[in-house]
Amino acid sequence: MSLSEPSELNDHNKSAWNELYASTSELVWGREPVGFLPRCLPESRALPAGPVLDAAAGEGRNLSVLLRLGRDVTACDASPAALDKIPAENRRRVAAKVCDLNAVPFPDRHFALILLSDAVETLPDPRPVLTELFRLLAPGGCLLANVPEHDDGVARIEMEPAPGGGSLYQGRYYYHFYTRAEAEALFTAEGFEIAASDDCRWEEPPHPHFRDRAHRHHSRVILARRPA
Repeated sequence: MSLSEPSELNDHNKSAWNELYASTSELVWGREPVGFLPRCLPESRALPAGPVLDAAAGEGRNLSVLLRLGRDVTACDASPAALDKIPAENRRRVAAKVCDLNAVPFPDRHFALILLSDAVETLPDPRPVLTELFRLLAPGGCLLANVPEHDDGVARIEMEPAPGGGSLYQGRYYYHFYTRAEAEALFTAEGFEIAASDDCRWEEPPHPHFRDRAHRHHSRVILARRPA
């Protein structure tokens, strides 16, 4: 594969993820929420008024937890194939939008909470996305995101160097791993305050058509707030 420009890598990456979701009727990530979410999600009373956005929602594994906040929830993803696979019991309760994360079709200061789960590490350049999510947050609103550490259980497994840095898993899927300082700097550079920064580890089962073994994850989980 020859990718000479960052935009080519980004387009290749989005296409690879969409093809993965379309390749199987199974839920690639399963129905259980990502391991850090139940313990790190802020309570609804700690947030300003407004709805919730599941950014890079994929097949919707985290929607059941977000819906418990009792607010309107939107799921967005660049992959139409992923959003089409959201289980019916949650699909009818949320709004779904196909869009790039650096151009989400909502007005400024619209959301009280945004979840960005297992996404930062898959972005060849996360800065435009974090700029956009900052725009979307109401003052006092929060972005909850995980950023995998260099010793994450999947780091370097079936990975090769990607053009310009980072790695490609199986030659197709972009990944980049960060230290704590690097992860926190991504958010503060875009104007966020770090409300919490937690070291989290959890186990994941195999993922159909993607990773055939159970594996562990190690992430820096950051609750970043837009200043009031």
